[in-house]
Amino acid sequence: MRKHLAIAASLAAAVSFGATSAVAAGKSPAEFYKDNVVTIILGAGPGGGYDLYARTVMKHLVKHIPGKPAYILQFMPGAGGQKAAGYVYNVAPKDGLKLAKLSNMLPAFQLLRGKAKYDVSKMNYIGRAASMQYVTMVWHTTGVKNLADAQKAKTPIIFGSSGISQSNYIVPTVMKKLLGLNVKVISGYPGTAAINKALEQGEVTGRAGAWSSWISRAGRLIDEKKIFAIAQSGMEKAGNIMDGYGKPTPLLLDLGKNDDERAILKLLASDAAVGRNFSVPPGVPRDRVKALCRAFDATMADPAFLADAKARKLLVEPRTCEWLTKTAADIVATPKPLVKKARALLGWK
Repeated sequence: MRKHLAIAASLAAAVSFGATSAVAAGKSPAEFYKDNVVTIILGAGPGGGYDLYARTVMKHLVKHIPGKPAYILQFMPGAGGQKAAGYVYNVAPKDGLKLAKLSNMLPAFQLLRGKAKYDVSKMNYIGRAASMQYVTMVWHTTGVKNLADAQKAKTPIIFGSSGISQSNYIVPTVMKKLLGLNVKVISGYPGTAAINKALEQGEVTGRAGAWSSWISRAGRLIDEKKIFAIAQSGMEKAGNIMDGYGKPTPLLLDLGKNDDERAILKLLASDAAVGRNFSVPPGVPRDRVKALCRAFDATMADPAFLADAKARKLLVEPRTCEWLTKTAADIVATPKPLVKKARALLGWK
């Protein structure tokens, strides 16, 4: 008897859920989001650049989403951002109430490692707030003030990393393999804030991180000359990033010794273009995705958002969802021979 009641209850719940989903699907974006709560999933721990960008963007984004929902943040660090990506892609409800601030390395990581638990070509990007020009910084006690010093260093520079899928692992690894730097990489930190703390406590002596994160979260260390920039990684060189001697830092892309090396460096720097991206899972109704895209565009031009970003020392270099979707697809379409060479460089099979 109890078994029959349990089956009946399950069927009733399924019918109820299906009816609720059908009603939700029939609503306009404004009707759906009104009095609702959006959760943004962050692929890192609190206190770093992911956190700061997500809070700043979401504070203003919800004002531009039809229906003006409330929002909350959910931190999901682990496996260098792969845990959050897998959850958003495979588990999160596909109704538009779960947004994500995921790793900018996902397209390149999917390409290079394979067997990813997600497919970026099916993700719904809603926009990019800023690029992520990566800058390699070294702690002052190492005596290293520029790239030339690093190439001569006898003692290993120990870099902190949040996982092999992140640029804070890939950048120092590439510098070791291509430039011969004496470096070690320690993975497992939950995010930028934890690595910065490790720097100050002497656990590590280097970190490769987004320039926007350095100036917003560790500007004091730069001003006090506790850390020095030695190189930058991205598609274009930023002329205002100086080394410890006051000279412009080199762009890794310019240091490739042949066409193959330059092509590999370009692939590995592609994450800078994906940058501070925001997305929703595949399968979200198209009208809601479109509404979120246009709300994101409006947020990026909102004077109140721009004032907040400036006060928090956040770079704003927006790109649309259409541009970001094409960029991610172009990365995934990289020729296989080049991918194989990049894997070999990183020591990945």
